[in-house]
Amino acid sequence: MEIYRVTKESPEWQKKAYDYVRMDAFVLGQNIPVEMEFSHDDPDEEYLAIIIVDDHKPVAGCRLQFPERDGKVYGKIGRVCVTREKQKSGYGKVLLQESEKWISEKGIHHIVINSQDRAEAFYLKNGYVENPDVDPGYYEKFEGEFVPKTAEEKKLQKERIGFTCVLVEKEI
Repeated sequence: MEIYRVTKESPEWQKKAYDYVRMDAFVLGQNIPVEMEFSHDDPDEEYLAIIIVDDHKPVAGCRLQFPERDGKVYGKIGRVCVTREKQKSGYGKVLLQESEKWISEKGIHHIVINSQDRAEAFYLKNGYVENPDVDPGYYEKFEGEFVPKTAEEKKLQKERIGFTCVLVEKEI
């Protein structure tokens, strides 16, 4: 198993490997519309991702961002995904550990994740806590575009794509 920290300067294959994992896990595995999955990728944004390659095949990945809110910078882990074939094999935990390490190296100790509600138990098991008092879209660059606010909007989203979002966080 190899773990890569991917930046804009990384070889193109590493970025494509992460996109492959996203496509497999989210678009094919969870029926998330492809335009929803990739529409917020900003080519001008600092690109930081982690990918795991096992036996020369990409199996897991996530993105890192550092949003600033109310004068404080946070480490944000996003688009955590594992290929369908490799889910529940420990790769997600490795991604979180490597992400936390990279974020900590930048001197940031508060991590947030805007997660699907169906993945919340995974994050809780890894030391994160839900923060129901903060809108999951608060740390998003495109606040609220796909994040429902009212109970009715959440219900409609759950019916349409099978999940709603929750915010989990951790101090490291």
